[in-house]
Amino acid sequence: MRKLTYYVGTTLDGFIAGPDGQFDFFPFEGDLAAALLAEYPETIPAPARGPLGLDGVANKRFDTVLMGRATYEPGLAAGVTSPYPHLEQYVFSRTLAPFDPAVEVVSADPVAFVRDLKQQDGEGIWLCGGANLAGQLLDEIDELVVKRHPIVIGSGIPLFDAPFRPDRFRLTDSRVFNTGAAITTYAKETSIPTLLLRPTTEADLDRVTAVTVDEPVGWIPADRYLEEIKEGMYRPEWTWIAEQDGRVVARALWWGRATSEHPLALDCLYVDPSVADRAALGAALISAGLRAFAEQGAARPPLYNLTLPNGWREDPATAAAADWRRDAALAAGLTDVVERLRLEWTPEAGLPASSGRLVFTEGTDEEFLDVFRRIAVGSLDGETRRNLATMGPEATAREEVDFYLGCPGERSWWRIARTPDGRVAGLALPSATPYGRNVGYLGVVPELRGQGYVDDVLAEITRVQVEAGAELITATTDTDNAPMAAAFARAGYRTAQTRLIWSAPEPEPAS
Repeated sequence: MRKLTYYVGTTLDGFIAGPDGQFDFFPFEGDLAAALLAEYPETIPAPARGPLGLDGVANKRFDTVLMGRATYEPGLAAGVTSPYPHLEQYVFSRTLAPFDPAVEVVSADPVAFVRDLKQQDGEGIWLCGGANLAGQLLDEIDELVVKRHPIVIGSGIPLFDAPFRPDRFRLTDSRVFNTGAAITTYAKETSIPTLLLRPTTEADLDRVTAVTVDEPVGWIPADRYLEEIKEGMYRPEWTWIAEQDGRVVARALWWGRATSEHPLALDCLYVDPSVADRAALGAALISAGLRAFAEQGAARPPLYNLTLPNGWREDPATAAAADWRRDAALAAGLTDVVERLRLEWTPEAGLPASSGRLVFTEGTDEEFLDVFRRIAVGSLDGETRRNLATMGPEATAREEVDFYLGCPGERSWWRIARTPDGRVAGLALPSATPYGRNVGYLGVVPELRGQGYVDDVLAEITRVQVEAGAELITATTDTDNAPMAAAFARAGYRTAQTRLIWSAPEPEPAS
């Protein structure tokens, strides 16, 4: 179901506009403005999008906006008949005549209309205002996002215009900016029971390991958690729980390397089925952890990795287990998603044949760095493409080389692939994780792609791993990277699992 969010600015004394509807006293400046442009770009009206550099910027949270007549008319008076053409626009009024085909004027009951709208497919619904419409839709509002400015005006239009009736909302996020403004986010109290969300301590170990997952998705059993917490790959401060009346009703286990300062990935998210809204609590738990890691200096939010069996979409129980976790990840801001295949090679498949067209040699770190730069161009790998778009080829290559240098695999396994006349054709980086051997990274330079060289590179990686004693070699590739998936199949790698990986969007590159 879609979520209705009342996203609005107020004064310290709770007014969204002055007595005559004026709102030009609200400042739009500093770090608050930067945050709003980055996180809520779709809430900027069309006339301001160009000057603020938002032309072509995708919506982040909402695809629909709801307005009362008093909210819509100031723009109309200025000649703006379609203030948010990048959104589906609805104005609620029984007397207003339509002015623009892009804006639907709704004369029907707002509550019934919004209930129907929330059942339809789509992204979030933004309640822009005003107070009377917000008052009518109070029961339907799932989330309040209030931009509170350090201004007092004494009188004006309140946040809600409704009969007296206390309704409780629960604080889920609060940020204060250098301008003195704050953004506070609230969820309807009924959506999540009163809970305590916190990181664990060593005293919680037995309670954490007592939680078992009864859904057909990947999870971390007690023996693995206990073993790896000794090695520092799981840590009490990276393990978050939600408690209700002293009982653990949710847990989130973040993982990192033994040498990591901050966690790298969320390995296991579980919310007890007794919780009415599992996705909402899951999102709150993820958000709490991500905020803590950011405050501790983490450069980027850890991703969320969910392992699923093959054909998971055809199994209702597995699909349902993935669905609420997906909703939790998206609500927590992990909105970039990649689906990856986990592949495995075992000796029964036999060594893949090599055509003998390539020669494999060792190389220096700088030589590998140069090949990484070249093969990143035009790559179908989702992560490489995102890094390339935000960091450029040099930083992308450096990050990849540094990552594989930090992996448990042997540096001596690395090979540069060359044609018989000495031209660089690509690279082969056999690697390893704390759990076993893997393919690592492979690629072919753009000018030689489509000629079957990828099969020779993969064959070389497999050979190096087998000669080093590997009995099982794993690999991953995006489902969108069909050529690589086909190469793995030709080499005898079978698909063992599917992984869904959610991550925070990369920041926009600096201008």
